[in-house]
Amino acid sequence: MTLSSPPEPTGMALALGIERTAWSPGHACLEVTVTADHLNKGGAAHGGLMTVLLDAALGGALVSTLPTTSWCATTQLTTSFLDAARLGERLVATGRVVRRGRHVAHLSGEVCVGERVVASAVGTWAIWDERPPSMPLRKADDVLRWLAAAAGADLVGTGAWHHAGKTGMTGTMHVEVVRGDDDATVLVDDVHAITLHERVFAPNGGLVHEDRCTYRRDATGGLLVDLQAVDGFVQVVRVEEGARSLRAGPLPDGGPVWRHALEGDALSHHVWFTAGSEQEPPEIEFVYRLGEGS
Repeated sequence: MTLSSPPEPTGMALALGIERTAWSPGHACLEVTVTADHLNKGGAAHGGLMTVLLDAALGGALVSTLPTTSWCATTQLTTSFLDAARLGERLVATGRVVRRGRHVAHLSGEVCVGERVVASAVGTWAIWDERPPSMPLRKADDVLRWLAAAAGADLVGTGAWHHAGKTGMTGTMHVEVVRGDDDATVLVDDVHAITLHERVFAPNGGLVHEDRCTYRRDATGGLLVDLQAVDGFVQVVRVEEGARSLRAGPLPDGGPVWRHALEGDALSHHVWFTAGSEQEPPEIEFVYRLGEGS
C-alpha cells in the first residue's frame, strides 16, 4: 500500500502564507508567521487563521495514513481559542490521529507560539475508499493557462543538478498546445493538451538531457502526464493539482517525483529521486521564464 504524499498547497494556504514543515504517518505540522493581514480588530491573530491551520494540520495527519486512492473530508471541528497571538509571532500547528477506523477518524491538535498553546481542536473526519463523484478535483488553471499562453515559444531556464554536483546548468522548454471544440477532455479553456519539450545543457554548452511531457485529462477530468524519453518510451502518470502547482509521481518504480509550480512570472521545475522526499531540497532545481522576443 502506497501512502499519500503531502498534498499540493491550496490557494488559501498560499494566500495566508502557510507552510508545511513536517509530514509523517499520523502526524502533520503547518506554520505561519503572523502579519498585519492576519490580525483582527483587537490586534491579535484572527480566529479564522487558527481554524484554517488546525483543520489543515488535523486533516493532513489523517491523509498521511491513507492510501493514495482514498479520500477524506472534515465532518466536525471543535476549536478552542486559549490565548492571543500577536504580530510577528510564529504559529506552529500540529495535528495527530487519535483513532482511525475504516470510515471515520478522530483527530486532535494545537497551535503553539513557542511553548505557549494559543488554540486547540478536536475533529472527526469521514473516509471513503475512493473519491466520491460529488467531490470535484481542484484544478491548477493558473498554471495551465500560463503554459498555454506560451504556446510556440521557448522558456529559458537556469538551474542545478544537485545530485551530480553540477551548477550553472541552462535549459530550454518549448511549449506546444493542442486546441479543439470537444469538451470531453478539455484541459483548460479550449486547450486539450500541452506538451513541454525540455533540453538541458551543461555549462560548456553540451546537451546532457532531453525529454517531453504532455499534460492531458482523462474522461473523469483527472489530470495525466505522458512522460516520453528520447528513445520513445512513454510512461503515463497521474498528476495532483495544487492552486499553482502540478506534481507527478512517484513513478511506478518508487520514484522519482517531479513538480512544476508557478511562482510570479516563472515556472519552477523540481525533481526528487525518492518517493516521499518532497520535504527535502530537490535533487534537480530549475527556474524557467519566457525568453526575450518570444
